[in-house]
Amino acid sequence: MFAWLIATVLVVVYVVILGVVVRLLLGAPVGAVRTLLTGIVGFFVILPAMFVLIGDAGLADTERMAGEDVAIGDVVVVLVATLWILALGAAFLAGLEFVWPSERSVGLLARARGGRDRMRRTLRYIEIVRIAMRHGFGPLLRGGSVRLEELGAPLVSALNEAGVTFVKLGQLLASRRDIVPQRLAVDLATLQTQADAESWDTVGPLLERELGRPLDAVFATIDPIPLAAASIGQVHAGMLLSGERVVAKIQRPKARAQVEVDIDIALRLCRRLEDRSESARRIGVRRLMEGLAQSLRDELDYRVEGRNLALMRSAAARSGSGLLIPRGYPEFCTARVLVMERIGGQPLGSSAASPHASTSSDSHDAAIELVDGVLHQILIDGIFHADLHAGNIMVRDDGGLGLIDFGSVAIIDREQRELLLTFLSALRAEDAYSATVAIRHLSLGEPRDDQDLRRDLGELFTITAVERDTAQLSDRLLRLFHRHQLALPGNLAAAVRTMATLQDAIASLDSRSEYADLILERVHQVARGLLDPQRARLVATAQAMTTAQYLRRLPSNLDALTEAQTIHVRTRRARERGRRSWSLRILLALIGCGFGVLLGVAASVLVLHGGGPTIPPNVSVLPVIGVVLGAAAVVVGTRSAIVLKRLSTAPSSSTSSRR
Repeated sequence: MFAWLIATVLVVVYVVILGVVVRLLLGAPVGAVRTLLTGIVGFFVILPAMFVLIGDAGLADTERMAGEDVAIGDVVVVLVATLWILALGAAFLAGLEFVWPSERSVGLLARARGGRDRMRRTLRYIEIVRIAMRHGFGPLLRGGSVRLEELGAPLVSALNEAGVTFVKLGQLLASRRDIVPQRLAVDLATLQTQADAESWDTVGPLLERELGRPLDAVFATIDPIPLAAASIGQVHAGMLLSGERVVAKIQRPKARAQVEVDIDIALRLCRRLEDRSESARRIGVRRLMEGLAQSLRDELDYRVEGRNLALMRSAAARSGSGLLIPRGYPEFCTARVLVMERIGGQPLGSSAASPHASTSSDSHDAAIELVDGVLHQILIDGIFHADLHAGNIMVRDDGGLGLIDFGSVAIIDREQRELLLTFLSALRAEDAYSATVAIRHLSLGEPRDDQDLRRDLGELFTITAVERDTAQLSDRLLRLFHRHQLALPGNLAAAVRTMATLQDAIASLDSRSEYADLILERVHQVARGLLDPQRARLVATAQAMTTAQYLRRLPSNLDALTEAQTIHVRTRRARERGRRSWSLRILLALIGCGFGVLLGVAASVLVLHGGGPTIPPNVSVLPVIGVVLGAAAVVVGTRSAIVLKRLSTAPSSSTSSRR
């Protein structure tokens, strides 16, 4: 027992010394696990083997050393052997750390979890590939070419079978008709998400865990049967202890994990699609997919929807919009649960709501209220509901309108709002020139030919003046963008889509209203807030003050420019000194390598020559010195080689930074 205790202490000391030596070699911490394993192997395996070699070489009498009669020469041999094991272990660890730094390694638990995730992702990937093969995408996956316009029907079938994530992504992609071919966008728009509700035994405990308290400490009542169930979550009606009627939106337990796996697979498939298709490369399928994936992740975080709800409610209160935005309860909002005010009534798209709205004497006023509210959101507030279909518009019990489901909210800055208003005004006036200028500033990229773009816009405006179909106008406009290799930013594409889809809602409210005339008429009524004279005076004052500040700081800006030139000269000189310093370090590293070689040669000569004075009982001094020099040669050579390797990458990095 005592012997094992001594051995343990010696191993610990040995490992600590080994770690210190490697830190000196690398100039950085070394991994504890690999240091410990290297130390144990060196102490219990290599060190005994070293003594066997020493005995076979006749450098020491190992049989006598095993007894009790130990002389000073024996101690020297043990120390030299230990020194060599230390040097070899340090050299091994130094090289290992340089090639594979321990900072990149992870613990066993993390490795096991990562392996589990990789296995899950692999199985899901195999499932998705099988679905793709079943629907005729085998040639594409094997390297064949494909045109996006031809994917339509089989892609819709494959996405429906692949599940919620791919259906959601397909729906988001369908809304980007400025960059997706028309036929493909129409097919993708048919995607529908259908899901059975989770049992209350599953979602009830999840709701309690998310709230961090018993349900009866929050709700007076809550209905275990959901009002609605979607692919990601479901909604339950309830009443707070304060008596307020609310709904609780609860995310499905496995939704996030499944979506993350599917997003990773979708990104991989998009990369492969870009490799196979020129059309996919032209529109940037992978970059588009990354944006869609982020939108889907935001939809999974109900705290984002809670913030959207607060923003929309504040904006509606400021603008005086008649559209009711429900109140959220931040104290009951988590990443997977959202509690908000319940709006009494029926969705506009339901059979119970539409007839009532259409036959009401106030239906025209309700249509104007809806158009004004949406235009206020887009053109005045700059914060609007980006998923405004009939199912998200509520016809309240009192006849008013309200909005629900704020998972997708977009923001448009003031400059974009003014340009959008310019375009809508040009549309009404059939002014293709002003519309072209607005589009140049609104879109991503540059049109190939302004004259062609202006001519196409003129034709579009002429057709629109006769065919008063806003949905058709939206589709034609987005196809025009696609034809001229332009793309709207996501927020503006959402605004165009919102105004287009509003046509169906207006038709449900008031079938007698001509939506195109209504929206173009109301644009100028609503835009007065954007073109308010007082606001214009404030803008002019701010710009004048900015100009005055610029003129006031012009002398100091000139001084700064002169100082920048001076700093540039100093920086260039510093780089030159750095290059000289780098050359000096390279030279020193090469000298170190040469010195290590010389030490190795000297060590070989001393060991092979032998002889010289002896240390009792019969240990020659010269071979001992040679062995010590050999260990020093290993350490010096390793250190110099590492420094040289590090410095070899410095010139390229410095050159690239200068460029």
